[in-house]
Amino acid sequence: MKLELVSKENLVDNVWSFRFEAHPAQHWTAGQYIQVELPHSQPDDEGTKRYFTVSAAPFEGHIQITTRITESTFKQALVNLAVGGELQLLMAPDGDFVWEETDRPIVFVAAGVGITPYRSMLAQREHDGLPLGVTLVYANRTNKGPFRDEFDRYAAAGSGFTVHYVTGLVTAGGLKELLPGLMESFIYISGPEPLVETLGDTLREAGLPEEQLKQDFFPNYTEKNF
Repeated sequence: MKLELVSKENLVDNVWSFRFEAHPAQHWTAGQYIQVELPHSQPDDEGTKRYFTVSAAPFEGHIQITTRITESTFKQALVNLAVGGELQLLMAPDGDFVWEETDRPIVFVAAGVGITPYRSMLAQREHDGLPLGVTLVYANRTNKGPFRDEFDRYAAAGSGFTVHYVTGLVTAGGLKELLPGLMESFIYISGPEPLVETLGDTLREAGLPEEQLKQDFFPNYTEKNF
């Protein structure tokens, strides 16, 4: 299976989106991820393979990867890939970090590029004419982040969608202060693995039942580079 690069775009800071045509065509549920390989000369210790959430919604028809470009040899090879270049698709889209129907208020917590599954879910629901009754807490190291224009548009449309932008790390205490009904909510957390683990553990210790929590871990990111 192959992904052929169709276009690439610098969204903000060092965050880029790469759009691919899949051969053969792939089908996925919003929020799922893929594993790819990009062979390149003299790879560093992180190697030639990576997992990425598909940031495009299924209706858009293309596979999209949105990521921060670091000094890793993989990321440098990716940002320098020419249109028409290819990645090897090692697995079909998979994963259970997807929309679940619930009667509880829904809270999406994103740190940095952990926003990608939410972008896919919300775009698909808007396309399908489904409610966007979600509160998004979107944390970045600066006041910039990808897809903010889309989220602002959802919020302005009166669709039941609310967004809170946070600069710096998000904590359980900060979430409770921002959202008084947090512990009654169904909470999704997506971002750097250490942050997601710590936040999830803190919420469990505070009494949040396991069945009200979904987590998506992004490897190779920390509180310093999310």
